[in-house]
Amino acid sequence: MKNRRYDYDVLRVCSMLGVIYLHVAAGALRSWNYPVLWNFSNFFACLSTPAVPLFFMMSGALLLSEDKTADLKLLFRKRVPKILVPLLTYSAVILLYSVIRNNAAGALSGFSRLLNTPVSVPYWFLYALIPMYLISPMLKKMADGLTNSHWNYMMALWVILTLGLYTVRTFVPAEYELIFTEHWTLNLNMIGGYLGYFLLGAYLERWERLPSRKALIAVIAAMLTVSVLGTRWDTYDKVMYSDRFTNYLTLFTFLLSAAIFLLAKSCLRGKEEKGKLLPLLSGVSFAVYLIHPLAIGVGEKLWTLIFNTMGPGTVPQQLAFFAVIALFCILAAVVLASIPGICYFFTGQTYAAACRSCNLQALLGKKSKL
Repeated sequence: MKNRRYDYDVLRVCSMLGVIYLHVAAGALRSWNYPVLWNFSNFFACLSTPAVPLFFMMSGALLLSEDKTADLKLLFRKRVPKILVPLLTYSAVILLYSVIRNNAAGALSGFSRLLNTPVSVPYWFLYALIPMYLISPMLKKMADGLTNSHWNYMMALWVILTLGLYTVRTFVPAEYELIFTEHWTLNLNMIGGYLGYFLLGAYLERWERLPSRKALIAVIAAMLTVSVLGTRWDTYDKVMYSDRFTNYLTLFTFLLSAAIFLLAKSCLRGKEEKGKLLPLLSGVSFAVYLIHPLAIGVGEKLWTLIFNTMGPGTVPQQLAFFAVIALFCILAAVVLASIPGICYFFTGQTYAAACRSCNLQALLGKKSKL
């Protein structure tokens, strides 16, 4: 069994919970009826914003540091299917759910657009991740041959021409936007600009001398403050929710995500795993990501049916709703990982792999005979 990465396990679990919270809080952030809840949601949504960038970064750091990544046979035999098969499985479940709710036309429309549009908005992440996996063998060969100066140059291109121009463009008056809009032939927004986070993870993984922890905490605090106050000001000013400070392609999110990644590396790298809970939660994080949109959708309908309101209206209600959704998704993922015939389809892991860390057999200490 490979040695686990304690820092990545912690980041993966925190990011998993962060993604769930972002979608639980989405309704509250677009409502003006509960000011206290809005401000609470705004703070924790800003804190959770790095969740998706961190998932990209960990994928890049792990894939581009492993020699097997250059193997094309491994790519199509294991790497791509472990993402694509669960994505198709959950997409089919959501389409079937639409049919059960007497929305056969919507299900048919969703199926016909599956190659172009995810059946659930949060699945866009996988539509971006799969292309990164497809080109990862070439990226691996490239990364192995890059000097430090070439790495610095490549990341600078992304930061300046993708994140920098995007950030500036969103803040200047409309009549000046064209000044900061590059010609399409100069556009380096490969895979929507998210490939940069994939490469950023591999880039930061190479760092041996890290900034001080105090400096990293200061960056995190500063970027979180800017995001929270900026989002509040922008939203109240426009009378509609604004993600100008929390978009994944802003310099604010980039700095916040990079600082969190490096802080985890500084504080947690090299620590040994103790107990079974963290590896279990980390192991089911992908399945939880796939389950949570359906769980939130059903949960919101049940909430409306029981309480006759559109959603939680107080901080305790939202926290309770979040806890129930998160717990349900985790339990569902663990159960699905414990069933040999369907484990791979719903988790992307073989049953034998799940038995080593993230199903009931692993939790109860039973060894797989596979």
